[in-house]
Amino acid sequence: MTEEVIPAVPAEEPVPAAPAEEPSRINRAFAGVGVAVGLIIWGMVFPLPLALPGWVVTKSHPRIGMFLGFLGLLLVVPGMLWKAKSVWGADWRKALPLGRAGAGILVWTWLCILAYIPVALVWYEFAHRILGLPEPLDPTSMGVLALVLGAPLSEEFLFRGYGLARIRELAGDRRALVYTAVIFALVHGSLTKLPDVFIGGLFLGWLVLRTGSLWPPLLAHFTVNATGYLQDLAFAEFHWGPPPLPWTWVIVPGLVGAVVLGILWSPQVRGRIKELAPRPGGGNPETMESQA
Repeated sequence: MTEEVIPAVPAEEPVPAAPAEEPSRINRAFAGVGVAVGLIIWGMVFPLPLALPGWVVTKSHPRIGMFLGFLGLLLVVPGMLWKAKSVWGADWRKALPLGRAGAGILVWTWLCILAYIPVALVWYEFAHRILGLPEPLDPTSMGVLALVLGAPLSEEFLFRGYGLARIRELAGDRRALVYTAVIFALVHGSLTKLPDVFIGGLFLGWLVLRTGSLWPPLLAHFTVNATGYLQDLAFAEFHWGPPPLPWTWVIVPGLVGAVVLGILWSPQVRGRIKELAPRPGGGNPETMESQA
């Protein structure tokens, strides 16, 4: 009797897993907004342990209070590093892009900022005299350490460090650049300074995207704050008279600054700095993905 041969059942071919669905543009945009709003919260929470007692002490001992405020600002740096470790673990250095920056990019950055300061002064005077906006806050009220050292360090680590890296990861380069600049401008709490600080935030974020280093924006931030402090100190110490300045003192330096900025940003000058050369896939503005 012939045994019936049962045909072998062919093995089922493994079904390839469906590729993970990319988040939509709307989801990416909202994710970036969420981080941007979180930056304001973190920037307010981390300094509180020293900022609150500093505010109380300032009434009786102004210098001690200012020093505690300065130390409170510095608490933002370890606070953001702690936040970065909770997000990225071993890759926490994404929040601290301290790549080497050559002398060329540092000098170019410093010159750009020095040229932009008189241009910003033109806007301040126009906004105050013509538009009737209140004058910017007196920078000397913060104290020299808080203004020249504490604020640049804390704000650069917060916005161009963790904030830029996190929003860039979730929402892309362009949104990271714009969102951090918007929040950076809003936290300064001055309508007069809003356009100026927003443009400055775009420039500082662009520097990090282009160079992968926080050193250029740190240098720029130090320069701006130190210049503002010395300017107000000079008005107080040498009795040059409080702003508003004579229009000649405002317009002429502003025009000179604008011309110098145009020269510094010309392809003939900017193109000679190798750190600013576009690198494919390196996060440069010219190679950013198209986003709505």
